[in-house]
Amino acid sequence: MCDTIVSFDRVNKRSFFGKNSDREPGELQFVYISSNPREEFASQPYFEEKKEYIEHSFKTLTNIFDRFDNGYKAILSRPVWMWGAEMGVNEYGLSIGNEAVFSKEKLQRDGLLGMDMLRLALHNNKSAEEAVDFIINLIAEVGQGGDGGYKSSLKYHNSFLIKDFDNAYVLETSGKHWAYKKVDKCASISNAYSIRDDFDKSDSDASYNFKQQYQDKLFSFFSKGDTRQRASSSNLLKSSSSLKDIKDILRFHHKGSIPPVKGMKSNCLHTGSLIKSETTSSMIVDYIGDKFIVWFTDGPHPCVSIYKPMVISYEGEDFNNIEKSMEYSKKVNAKAKEMVDKYENFISNIKPTRDELEDKFEEIIYSNIGSKSYVDITQDIDECLLKCKP
Repeated sequence: MCDTIVSFDRVNKRSFFGKNSDREPGELQFVYISSNPREEFASQPYFEEKKEYIEHSFKTLTNIFDRFDNGYKAILSRPVWMWGAEMGVNEYGLSIGNEAVFSKEKLQRDGLLGMDMLRLALHNNKSAEEAVDFIINLIAEVGQGGDGGYKSSLKYHNSFLIKDFDNAYVLETSGKHWAYKKVDKCASISNAYSIRDDFDKSDSDASYNFKQQYQDKLFSFFSKGDTRQRASSSNLLKSSSSLKDIKDILRFHHKGSIPPVKGMKSNCLHTGSLIKSETTSSMIVDYIGDKFIVWFTDGPHPCVSIYKPMVISYEGEDFNNIEKSMEYSKKVNAKAKEMVDKYENFISNIKPTRDELEDKFEEIIYSNIGSKSYVDITQDIDECLLKCKP
C-alpha cells in the first residue's frame, strides 16, 4: 500500500513529487543511481530470488527488454527481489510512482508488475506525456499482472502519478483498460481508484465513471486507500508550497496523531498485529527553477527518518554501487526501527536534532541555488551526508 502526491506552485516555478512506498515489514528497499540499466539487467536483475516473479513477470520482462534503449539514468528506490522500482526520477526530471489498485478485472499471471513498467518508463522517456503513452502501450501489448508481494501474495492492478518539470498526470488502469487526467495544482493517489467521470482520455469513447466501473469494493475497503487519499488531498490543499509541507504530508499519522498509529489509515504507515504493511521508503523530488533535488529516507517510517539530499550527477559510491547502497539502507533500516520501538525517546531526545539537521541541509542545498551548478550541489550533498552517516 502506498501514497503518491504532486503539487505545483506555478507562480514561483516550484513543484513537488512525493511518495511513501508501503511494503511488507522486513522487505529491504534501497536507493541508488542506476547509470547503466542495460548492463545491470544482464548482470544484477534482482538480489533475492522469488520463484513466482522469476518464472512469470520477470520472464515477460526479459522477452521485451531489448525492444527499448533503456538509456536514461535514474535515481531509484527499489525492493531487492525485483528489477523494477517503487518510485524514481530520471536525468530529465521525469518522476513516477505507482499504486496498487484493486479491480473486478482479471490479472495475467505472466503480466508485467507495475514497478517494472515504472522503471522501464523512467529509462526510456523524457516527459510525463511520453511516459503516459509508454505505459498505456505496455499494458495494451503485454498486459499487467504477476504477484507484487514479497513473502505474502499481493496481486493488483496499477495507478501511476507521473510528473516532469511542467506537467503531471494521474493514470489509472484495470487490466488493459485505462483513463488519465492532467493535474492542475495538486493531486494525490492511493490504493483506490480516484478517476471517476473526470478523465481527459480513456480507452473508451464512452462517458462513464471509471472508478465505479472497475473498482473491487471489498479489497478497496480493506486497503483504506480512499481514506488516505482524502487525507493527503486535504493536506495538499491546505499547504503544499514548501519542502517542509510535503514532508509533513508524508509523515502524517491518522487524525494528526504524533505517536505512530497502527492501521491502514495513516500516510506514514506502521505495521500491527493484523496489518502486514509499513512505509519502507519515502522520496520527494523538489523542482526548483531549472533544477531538481531529490530528498529520500532510504529506510522506513518517515516520521522518524531524516530526509537526505541527492542529485542524479552525484558520484559517491554509497549510491552508485549497488552492494554499498544496499548496506547503507540496511543500517538506516535498523536505526529507524529502533527509534520507532522507542518512540518516546525519539520525540524527546532525537527529533529536535533530526529537525535541526533537516533545516541545516535545506540551508546548505538551497543557499544561492539559482547560481549553483550540479557540481556545486554534489559538494553540498557530501557535507550533508557526512552529518547523518548511519
